Amino acid sequence: MRQIIRTKRSGQILGCILCLLGFLALLVVFWKAWPNLSGSSDVLSSLWSQVLHEEIRVGSMLTLKLIYITVGGSGLLILGMLVLALSRQIFYVSAQTTLQCPYCRNQWTARRAMGWAECPFCRKFIQPHVVKKI
Repeated sequence: MRQIIRTKRSGQILGCILCLLGFLALLVVFWKAWPNLSGSSDVLSSLWSQVLHEEIRVGSMLTLKLIYITVGGSGLLILGMLVLALSRQIFYVSAQTTLQCPYCRNQWTARRAMGWAECPFCRKFIQPHVVKKI
C-alpha cells in the first residue's frame, strides 16, 4: 500500500509560529540565567534556583518570574508540536483492487475501484462490486 500525506498549510504555519514562540521564551530564560550559571560548579541546581527566584521586568509595570516564562514556553512548544503533528492527513491507497461483475460473477483486478466500468468477460457496462483490496 502506498500512503499519501497531505498537510494543511494553516496548521503548519500556526504550529511553526507556536514552536518559534516557545523556543524564544526558553531562550530568554536561559539567556537571563546563564551569567550566574557559568561560574557555578553544580549547573542543574543553580539553574533551578535561578528559574525559581529570578525575575524579568517587562515595561515599567509588569514583572515576570522565569518559572512562568519557562512553563509558558514549554507549553507553547508542546502545543506547536501537537498542531504540527495533527495538521497532517494520511491516506492509504491500495495498489490492486479485485472487482466483481454483478451479472456474470466473474472477478478481475484493477488498479483502482471504478464507479462504472465495462466487464471484460460479458462486455456489459456495469457498476462493479469491490470484492477485495490488496
